Order: sequence, then C-alpha cells, then structure tokens
Amino acid sequence: MNRVRWSNGGAPSMTSNESNHPGDGGRVGDGAVTGADAAPSDARSSDLGRRIFHRRAELHLSMDDVAQRTGMAEAYLAYLEHNAAALLSRSSLLRLAAALETSPVSLTGGDVDRPQGLGKAGPNPALTPLGPEQCHDYLALGGVGRVVFDSDRGPSALPLNFVLLGDELIVRTSASTAEQLLHSRIVGFEVDRIDDATSEGWSVLVTGRARVVEDRAELSRIVELGLEPWAGGQRETFVSIESEQVSGRRLHQVPHSST
Repeated sequence: MNRVRWSNGGAPSMTSNESNHPGDGGRVGDGAVTGADAAPSDARSSDLGRRIFHRRAELHLSMDDVAQRTGMAEAYLAYLEHNAAALLSRSSLLRLAAALETSPVSLTGGDVDRPQGLGKAGPNPALTPLGPEQCHDYLALGGVGRVVFDSDRGPSALPLNFVLLGDELIVRTSASTAEQLLHSRIVGFEVDRIDDATSEGWSVLVTGRARVVEDRAELSRIVELGLEPWAGGQRETFVSIESEQVSGRRLHQVPHSST
C-alpha cells in the first residue's frame, strides 16, 4: 500500500510594525506592511480577509486607499486580510463595508442558510491544482467533510466532522456507519469551501481504506484532539481513513494585468 507522505512547512506569515493593538482599528500613519497588497490565498487567512482583498481588487483600491477611506491604519487592514484570528468590531465593520461599497452581510459572508455557489462566476476565473503541502494545510484545519462509500442503496455520502492525524483522516461516528465504511473496498472523503462573495473556492479529495481504531494508545491520542460530532447522539466509534491518494483544486480570480 502506497501512502502519501506529507511535507512540513507552510506559507510565510505576515508581520507588521503596527504600534496600536490590532483590535482597535489603529490610525492612519501607523506604518504600512511590506507586501500588504498581496492576495491572502493560503489556508491560514480568513474568509473575511479574502473578501476584503477581493472587494478591494474589484474597486481597484490599494491598501492606502482603504486606509484613507476608513481612517484605519494600513497595518491593521493588512492584519485583517492575512490573519485568520483577526477580530473586527461592529463599528469597524460598518466603516470598512462603507469604504468598500458593500454591505456588512456580504463582507462577513451572511445568509448561512443559502446553498453555496448561487452567485455568478467571477470576472477572470482560473482553476489550478493544489500540491500535497497545500492539500495538507486545508485538511489540517479540520471541520466537516463528506465521506463517500458504497451502501445498500448504492453510492452514498455523509457529512462528518474530522481531524487530520499524521496522514490519516479521523472521523467519529456511529457503529452502524462505521460498519458501512468498512464494507466499502475504498472510500472517498471530500472537503471544500466556496466563497460566494469572491466566486472562489477550493476542494480536496482523499481516497483510501477505512478501519476502526481499536488500539488503546492510538485511541488515547485521538481523544486528546477533542473531536466532537456536531450531530450528537451515540457516536463513539473512531474510524481512520488512510490517505492513499490526495488531490485538490483551487478556483481563484486572476487579477487583470495593468497596462
């Protein structure tokens, strides 16, 4: 069995010389961040940060332009675009939405009850493959994915919470679901994210064999990860899906070259 070997490392992080606390919005003139106008495209940036960047790009606004419109420091705006843990107050959100000529709901990705992907295609879409390290970065975030397997009704898919442990995906499910996964010769596990605000997204597909985790030492390590199924109920069986094959794609908008 050939199993995928993940490489370590990740995208470089963004640092700033902002003197104010990031949560207060800063002031114009606190200093710019080197490379602040670069697209926040890696898995460590937030959905809010990507929406801010792409709205700036749509309006052809530089970081300095937005800083002037909002009265916020460029360093703080760069922090919002590049830091997944960035927090934004209600007043700052209103100022930023007004500066970007959009609504707070659109900027924060509201309308969570709507199916994703109802909007129009972006102005200049490009579909590119993800490398092993990029796929790892997205999977390492954990969350909810869809396991695809053979069942009595034919091909079936179920959403399950998961975590990545080494090169294996770990799900916590019911004994009956675990039994169905084991009966499949091979299963697929797909994770994706679609951002309607920017018409962008990504998806990662893992295929491999499922096994029930029974080793006590391994179970102990998994329990420490705090994996909880959102569906609740009696879901006390841990299943590992070995990542024999991993592939991914990212849909993004290519900036138009200036003339």
